[in-house]
Amino acid sequence: MDSNLIKVNTCRQGGHHAGSHLMMHGPRRSEALSPPHDAPPCSLDLSNCAVGAFRLHPARNAVTLDGTEFGIEPLVMDVLCYLVQRAGEVVTREEIIDHVWLDRPCGDESLTRAIAMLRRTFRKDESATDYIRTVWKRGYALEAPVRVRRAASPATASIADALVHPFVTDYSVAVLPFASMSATPTDAFLADGITRDLTMLLSRVPRLRVAAFSSVQTVGEGDVRLPDLTERLQVRYAVTGSIARNGDNFQLRAALMDGADDAQLWAQRFDAPLAQFYAVQDRIVLDVSSSLSSALQLAHAVALKGRRPFQLNAYQLVQRAEMLRLNYNRETAGEIVDLLERALDCDRADGAVHAALAVQHTQNVTSRFVDNPAETFSLAKSYLGEALALSPDDPEVLAAAGITASMMGNARRAVRFLTRAVERDPNNPHTLAVLGWQHCWLTGDADGVAMIRTAEERAPHHPRFALWAHYRGHAELRLGRVEEAITAYEEGQRRNPHYSLNLVTLAAALANAGREQEARRAIADLRQVAPEYRAADYEALVRRMVYWFGESPTGEEMIAAVRGIGL
Repeated sequence: MDSNLIKVNTCRQGGHHAGSHLMMHGPRRSEALSPPHDAPPCSLDLSNCAVGAFRLHPARNAVTLDGTEFGIEPLVMDVLCYLVQRAGEVVTREEIIDHVWLDRPCGDESLTRAIAMLRRTFRKDESATDYIRTVWKRGYALEAPVRVRRAASPATASIADALVHPFVTDYSVAVLPFASMSATPTDAFLADGITRDLTMLLSRVPRLRVAAFSSVQTVGEGDVRLPDLTERLQVRYAVTGSIARNGDNFQLRAALMDGADDAQLWAQRFDAPLAQFYAVQDRIVLDVSSSLSSALQLAHAVALKGRRPFQLNAYQLVQRAEMLRLNYNRETAGEIVDLLERALDCDRADGAVHAALAVQHTQNVTSRFVDNPAETFSLAKSYLGEALALSPDDPEVLAAAGITASMMGNARRAVRFLTRAVERDPNNPHTLAVLGWQHCWLTGDADGVAMIRTAEERAPHHPRFALWAHYRGHAELRLGRVEEAITAYEEGQRRNPHYSLNLVTLAAALANAGREQEARRAIADLRQVAPEYRAADYEALVRRMVYWFGESPTGEEMIAAVRGIGL
């Protein structure tokens, strides 16, 4: 065994270990762990872990024994990492399936196969008995000793290094708010929607930097000269236009302007039926990217294939749901679900709406906005599975899969999906913020915090801006920086005073820091918006989020702090 490895026994302290009788038959290379069965886990640096005689290499889905490497399938590695995070506990089959197989109905059979594959690999260590014990009618217990290297791995920042810093490019553009020229005021959502959609679509063009939609909304055009507008938004080019609806038809005018020269590069008028609304959007994206660079146009042409037919009612409902996030609370969360379900009724094959519903339902469980978490999680899984089946390469769907995994506590799966989403849509600040949070949880790498701050700098007017400070607080706790976590949670409260979960996590951090009077004030504020929230709800959240806490503070310490202030 590597002499630099130290036995892990500090993350779960105190209490009686209900499953201690199981540990007598563990691998003979070392004595087994004996943490309390009911203690919440702490997040280990899995890249520096050893399980029995094996070194873990989660990033490349492998383990090594005496220098020989054995490959492990990604989902099987997810199972192993989850058991490592809860070493010494009896983990039920249902807990493992919920953690690993978020969108697949065959989780039971897949788990049986995964355990068999892990045991087959661990039998390469001929000097030990079973590393994983089956506990009849309950689940599994990892009996092999878990150790962590004293020295941190320098390789964990590779993902963050590529994503934290805004990429340098001569191609930068902002989509200015389109004007609504319709006689009916309610048609304004079409102008808002096409501004948002063109921003999203252009952001997916490789090598093109796009100003955030929320930032553009705060820059009033009026009599401001175009060069001044583009300078404020730190872009060179701007897309401007107007739209007018007349019954089942619409007319759209669009132009591409060079802010440096105050010159028009391209302009076009489109007259088409509403059924061709998306097709017109795609044409604008291709024309704009072609005007900037033929290389951009050719690289992006394939990405616009396979879009769903335009549904006016669904489009309006999705736009309304997005705007509700500016004042996010239990009531608006319910309204968002209602609007998205109505949008789905208009088009059951819209993968993006399925994905949005999966995210919202998991967020509702995490925020304690529902009374039936198991049923709601099951519903979210169903929506996510359908979304991935319909649109497996859509960055919105990939981001939703990563966010759903985040809310269910699987940081490994979250990082996989979110990284793919960022690769396809590098301008999406929310995807970057969630990836930073999960990257920090998974690796203990402070660059995850920098990724969140980058998202905040890029889009300070985004509907989810308040959530990003909340995520930053989570990341700071993972790093053991409690005071920095408090600062982040306080920023989140200022941005959205009515988000109950942020008040819970703020109170917990304050209590852990010994600032009990302030913690009790946060609890009093919580009682105004979520009187039903209890310490047991926080404890359940901590147990599900196995990557949340490091060696200090531990999950157990945070739960004790919350109970100590009378939540």
